[in-house]
Amino acid sequence: MPCYECEEGKWRFGQTGNCQYDSKSECETANKDYYAEETYNDYPQEATNNAKRAIKYKKENGSDCGTIIGWTRAGQLARREKLSRDTIARMASFKRHQQHKDVPYDEGCGGIMWDAWGGTSGVEWAIRKLEQIDKKNMDKKKKYYSGEEHDHHFHFTKEMMQILHSEGELEVNVEEDNKEMLILFTYDIQEMEEDNTGDENVKDTFQDYFDEVIKNIKHSK
Repeated sequence: MPCYECEEGKWRFGQTGNCQYDSKSECETANKDYYAEETYNDYPQEATNNAKRAIKYKKENGSDCGTIIGWTRAGQLARREKLSRDTIARMASFKRHQQHKDVPYDEGCGGIMWDAWGGTSGVEWAIRKLEQIDKKNMDKKKKYYSGEEHDHHFHFTKEMMQILHSEGELEVNVEEDNKEMLILFTYDIQEMEEDNTGDENVKDTFQDYFDEVIKNIKHSK
């Protein structure tokens, strides 16, 4: 969401922001936290110990299990490096391999790779942390999107935009006044390739459509 110049020479942050800044640099400086990405290393010590155990076994016995991504993750956890939101999301998604976590190191890849990704303590931490981060990010973004002119705010995450761009559609569950809606957003992939105008225009298009959906629901009550 870049800064835009208003007609009267002022600058605003985002399409619907107030024209309150005297220059583009002032606008960007005032809203620099919008782009800031925090990193985290408050995962349990047990997650670090699990990763160290997997690395130690690999060094001493050799192992062709896993990918470079998995072993990179193990190294990060072993060194207690700070992790980005995207990395934490990958850890959380590794829960899908939980059914193989008890496979002994010398009998298969399930156990050693589960520990390489932090084990149960690491994966469960990632799931909780991801929810906490996304809630915090949503609260932060509300200050840029909220206002009396909006009936509802819906934020498209980076992952949502990637799905739209790659698959051409996205289903979203939204709750409004205790009423749940399932909304299908669609996007013309071919049109996107012919006219790559960026995520900002895509968001504007979806916002207009979403506002219309909310208005229709309110009128039907």
